[in-house]
Amino acid sequence: MSESEVIPLPLQLFTLKDGLVASDSGQDAVNNYAADFQGLRHFGLKVGECLELGAPWMGTLQEDDFTLNFAYFDAGTEAKDPGAGAHIGERMPMFELLTRVNEMEA
Repeated sequence: MSESEVIPLPLQLFTLKDGLVASDSGQDAVNNYAADFQGLRHFGLKVGECLELGAPWMGTLQEDDFTLNFAYFDAGTEAKDPGAGAHIGERMPMFELLTRVNEMEA
């Protein structure tokens, strides 16, 4: 697929730092992402506890009309550690997302 054939994703990017979520997408988007991120992270912590795996360093939530991702950088997985996240305005399996991003980078 050539670059002209790649359909842009309805994508909003977020940063995680010092326990705060930030984005150029506006405060409503930040509030919505923060709520979903907090729930996803809490769920990941509970699963990690039960399986003795520790805190998650990444997570993905897929709904019918959106996909939410987060990942911490190598500094750790605590709430105040740096990371990044995305809200994609469509259901997007992780492999397909990575394939599309790689095609856009090529």
